[in-house]
Amino acid sequence: MNEEQSWKTILTELEQGKLAVVVVIIQRTGSAPNIPGAKMFVTLDYLMGTVGGGNSEHKLLNHARTLLKEGKSLVEKVHMEHKGNEIEDSSGMICSGSQTFALITLEETDRPSIKEIIESYTKAQPGVLTITEKGIIFETGKTLKHDHIFSEQGTSWTYQENVGLQDRLFIIGGGHVSLALSRIMETIGFHITVFDDRKELPTMTNNTYAHEKEVVSYDNISTYIPEGENVYATIMTFGHSSDELVLEKIIAKKCKYIGMMASSAKKNQVFSNLEKKGVSKKLLDTIHSPIGVEIKSNTPEEIAISIAAEIIKVKNKEL
Repeated sequence: MNEEQSWKTILTELEQGKLAVVVVIIQRTGSAPNIPGAKMFVTLDYLMGTVGGGNSEHKLLNHARTLLKEGKSLVEKVHMEHKGNEIEDSSGMICSGSQTFALITLEETDRPSIKEIIESYTKAQPGVLTITEKGIIFETGKTLKHDHIFSEQGTSWTYQENVGLQDRLFIIGGGHVSLALSRIMETIGFHITVFDDRKELPTMTNNTYAHEKEVVSYDNISTYIPEGENVYATIMTFGHSSDELVLEKIIAKKCKYIGMMASSAKKNQVFSNLEKKGVSKKLLDTIHSPIGVEIKSNTPEEIAISIAAEIIKVKNKEL
């Protein structure tokens, strides 16, 4: 889900004098669906995101819509056990485990916080979203040691999460696969930057999904790619020589993922050339190439899907 776009839709509703409800998973145990931080945004006209689907989500959606129709403003913590209908707080689901949700009515007074949340996503700058029984607070420039923190003492509770530290995808090469990959990764909340060394490239012009697009010299590409556990880089330039140049420049970067689009023959040639230049085999073995999961993809869209699947697999490896 693209949370940035969902918050923008909510802000538009509030600016029109309407109410909205956001439902957030603040705690999960066992095999309950979805993870802490997952959100469902509800208005009378829109439904964006999911907190796991099934009967539990249906109940929460109906509850949220009832609050909106009645014009009620509140913050509520809802606990559901997914173990059939035999116990108290049952969701009616049988997937085992449990979930605790925060259900917050958003109104005019929340506009400043929501604007700051949107800016945090747009600029990929960190901030902390705090939810308590009193509502939401956003603090720009702060980060948590853990992405999601829930605590409670008596009737008081607090949920916090990092915002703006979203996963960042740097696509080096602005061609057809780059455009298709940007479209996919934007829908799952990545902040996307595309680089190319060609001016007035139609696929760059048509790429309305990337947050940032720049024409740069690949000789200097290393200066544009940061390091970090939330940084992913894909190399898909116009030719094998520029792919090799880019890989040589960024291969030592401490990123979560670096992949290069290539056939097996092209990969072997590029890797052989880099080894001759002194790049270690150990470092080359960290590169995902040929890029993507093997699904016999051919079209730009199919290739983009295979790359997205591989990135998601790497991203979720430790979950």
